[in-house]
Parts: sequence; structure tokens; C-alpha cells
Amino acid sequence: MDARITKQRLSNLISYDWIKILCAIVAAVFVLILLFTMSATRPQRAQEFYIYSYTDLSAGEDFSTLADDLETRGAFSYDVLNINAEYFTGSTGSTAYTVRRSAGMGNVLFVTNNPTYQTDEDGNTVLDDEGDPVIAAQSNLYSMVSGGLVTGDGATAGAAYDPVYYMDACARYLEQFFGGDWRTSDVLDGTLTPEACFTARNGSDKRYRTEASRAQGIEEERARILKLREDCLAVEQALERGDISVTTLELDGGAVVNAAFDVGGLNGLRDLVYYTDGETHTTQNVNLVLLFNGTMAQSDLRFESLSFLSYLIEHYSE
Repeated sequence: MDARITKQRLSNLISYDWIKILCAIVAAVFVLILLFTMSATRPQRAQEFYIYSYTDLSAGEDFSTLADDLETRGAFSYDVLNINAEYFTGSTGSTAYTVRRSAGMGNVLFVTNNPTYQTDEDGNTVLDDEGDPVIAAQSNLYSMVSGGLVTGDGATAGAAYDPVYYMDACARYLEQFFGGDWRTSDVLDGTLTPEACFTARNGSDKRYRTEASRAQGIEEERARILKLREDCLAVEQALERGDISVTTLELDGGAVVNAAFDVGGLNGLRDLVYYTDGETHTTQNVNLVLLFNGTMAQSDLRFESLSFLSYLIEHYSE
């Protein structure tokens, strides 16, 4: 039997069976894509970091590249697999933000603390009996945190973290790894080890199927813990210097709460977000709210927001 491949036979095959060949190629490509998609690691909610900028704030020139910059500069730990930055403007933006939050999305939020004050017919600010301006409409920050602040362990609901509690919780978390002297020593001699922490969180992760990849993962976990310590110290030092501060608000009923971090004093922040006061671009009353998501309440990655704040301090202080 003559089974030689000749030019004529190849030409006939292509002429009459090209559709079958094309379909076979498309099917093979589809199967490969499906296999890669099914086997790829899908980020869990705690492994995604969402940065939001709200309504009356405008995006500076750095905002469009913020997610890429954070990844390139290693702002977060190895276990943050997806970074997204989004700003919301106008009524449609407010609706979109509400939808995101209803879905449990969002880690940090840039928002202003600019209440509107009552004025008389001459345009002068109305004062109360104690000489304080009378508020006509509360600030966006007030609206955000009036939904409830998380001030203790075990919370399952709330709009945002009390920043003072959040810092204290991070300090107690670090003590588990470094002991009570965690601020002065980076020796991992606490009661909790990186190995145990890694196993509990990523023991069944597809990325760490082999012994070699598991060993690498443990090293990455050790680096995560060391970096969190550095970031926490950087934020504490910035608070001591006055580069940032904690904003307190008096809610209806008289309760005074710690609402957010005031980051408006970071001189370069207008390259990221700003608002317009008259004709001036300013960041004077810009705050960073640490959003709370109940599903992440006990996650090791809940302190990545502190790493973001440390990033702001490092790159936008000048």
C-alpha cells in the first residue's frame, strides 16, 4: 500500500478537511485554556486588596497606576494576589460603592471630613450658644463611620475599624511571633511560628503541593510577618511625628469615636487624591478609613491595610 505523503495528497487533505483541522485546533486550545483556568489559584477574599476613593475626591495622576505601583514596590505580602484601586464620583459612584460594600469588597477608603455649616442670609456662619459652627450636613467621613465602628475582638459587624483598636490588635498579633519586645527585637521567638501560621492558612493551597514550594511558602510567610512588624513601627513613628493622626468625631448622642487616620498632612498625597477648595487642590481633611469585613475578622491578612498606610507614609510624605 502506498502511504507516502506527497504534495498532491497534502493539498487534497487541506482542500477538503481544513474545517475539521481548524475545529480540532480550536477544541485543543479551548481544552488547554480550561485546564489552566481550573488549575489556577483563585484568590480568596482575604487575598484581594481594594482601595476606594469616595465621591467629592478627585483622582490624582498616580491613582490610575496605584495598583501596579503597589505590586511593583512590594507594598503587600506575598499572599495578596489581586490589587484594585477605584474611585467613585457623583450619585452613580455612591450607588456603585454601596454595591461593592454589600458584596464585602473594600479594604481602605479615602474620604473627606468636611461638614457643611449653616449660614445666615448674609452668608455668615451661624454659631451655637457655645460659639461653635452649626452643622447643616455631616461630613462623608461621619456618614461612613456612623454605621458602627469595630472596637473589640470577636466583632462580626461594623462599617470600619476604630484605628486605635486596629493598631492595638496588630501589636497583640505581632507579640505572638516576637514576644513582648517586638518593637525592639525582630527575633521570631514568640508562641506562634511562621510554619504554624502558614500551615493553618495555606496548607491546602494549590501553590504549595511540593516540599520545595512548601519550604518557599514558609520563607515567604516569615518575610510577611517581618514586614508587618516594620510597617506597624513605621505607622507608630508617623503618628508620633505628627505626619498622620487619628480623627475623632462626636456622634449623635455625644459619643466620641476614633473614626479614621487623617492622612491629609502627607505633602505629596495630592498626587494620589485631592479635593478642590475654591481654586486650590488640597488634601487638608482627607482621611483613610479602614473598612471592616466580617468574613475577614480573624484572617492573618486583615492587617494588610496597615501596610498600605505605611506605603502612603513612605511615598507621599514629601
